[in-house]
Amino acid sequence: MRASVIIAMAGEGTRFGARYPKELHTVSPHRTVLHCCLAPLTELDPTQVRVIGVVGAGRAGSMDVIENELGKPGADVVFTVQNPQRHGPGLEGAVRAGLPFCEGVTAVVLADQIFTTRKPGDLTKAVDAAQRHGRSALVYPTTDPEVLRADGAVAFDRPAGVITACEEKPQKDLDRFDGLWVVPMVSPEYREKLPAIATDPTPVLSGAKYVEVESYVNVTRPSDVWGLRCP
Repeated sequence: MRASVIIAMAGEGTRFGARYPKELHTVSPHRTVLHCCLAPLTELDPTQVRVIGVVGAGRAGSMDVIENELGKPGADVVFTVQNPQRHGPGLEGAVRAGLPFCEGVTAVVLADQIFTTRKPGDLTKAVDAAQRHGRSALVYPTTDPEVLRADGAVAFDRPAGVITACEEKPQKDLDRFDGLWVVPMVSPEYREKLPAIATDPTPVLSGAKYVEVESYVNVTRPSDVWGLRCP
């Protein structure tokens, strides 16, 4: 089974307040935010996955990390530049820049978001679900209102194992939601809808299968990773 992973890392990270890309912020010796972000991806068969790094200016160091962590023998790692005039700004533009290189199930990973799966094979399970059902996602269960307001919120039906509703950064009626989307995945027939994940995730995630992750951190400031143990 072939799959593709778009790693979005073209943002400027202005809230982070550093002179370097925030995904290169050190979490522990020799481990950056990006190292932590990529760790779960190493469970995937490198000969069956194309990794597409979507970069902006000043990302040579980030490209090196991806190549060193995921560029194993037989791996397929490519990089492309997000042009805001051509692809659009933000995450939507990053996904659009990566789509021409994708084949099979396509997942989107944000380089400044760290997650750990609950057990080995969970990421592969989500990829398989997207192949069989068209759409899937890794989700982080939480009802913390401040967290829900800051990210992509989802509601899910646990008995059915599907996402029933989603909204980007909801500001009211937060008791409708059960968590956050972390990594969306789609089969080829849904791929053109994937850029909408940044603004209106409903076409991508409503009705999608999901797999819960153990932990999740959206790194927006250095204090977000204080004391964090990189997987």
